[in-house]
Amino acid sequence: MSRATWLLFVLVSCKHDEGTAPAPSESQLASVVSSTPSATLAASAHTGPRVYTGTYNATPGALFVPDAAAWEHVKFRGDDAGALGEGTLTFSIDADSGALLGVLDGPLGPATLSGRATDEGLAFNVAPREQTDMAFSGTGTGVVDGGGASGEMQASSWRANVIRTATFAAQAK
Repeated sequence: MSRATWLLFVLVSCKHDEGTAPAPSESQLASVVSSTPSATLAASAHTGPRVYTGTYNATPGALFVPDAAAWEHVKFRGDDAGALGEGTLTFSIDADSGALLGVLDGPLGPATLSGRATDEGLAFNVAPREQTDMAFSGTGTGVVDGGGASGEMQASSWRANVIRTATFAAQAK
């Protein structure tokens, strides 16, 4: 899959419209943490989610400002608010629909994960659990391979002055 096709997949899959994509409910998130089915994503006879748990490592992200006359006065003055290091994530992927729901804790959280998994990979939104949380927001992409999932997240603070990149790895329960 080309990079442009993958980016289009991510944008379409992660488009957030409050009218059509509500945030996961507390009961949905609770089921992510408590359920432990054993079938694989590709198993057609299985219904219900497969749960993955793992860690992520947040590192400073980069911001590119073009070298063009229109951009010559733009300076990024992000305050480095920490938010570095290891955190945890737990998410489920429904074998029938491909719906991905989860939670993230640690330097980028507390946040929720919501998105979609297909045979080509997974794409999800990262959003603060509560509107008053100062958690990071962003997107994540990855792959499910055998009994594990791995990928990358791009996120920024609520003021967009701190940018983070995080890699994650999770194993199926």
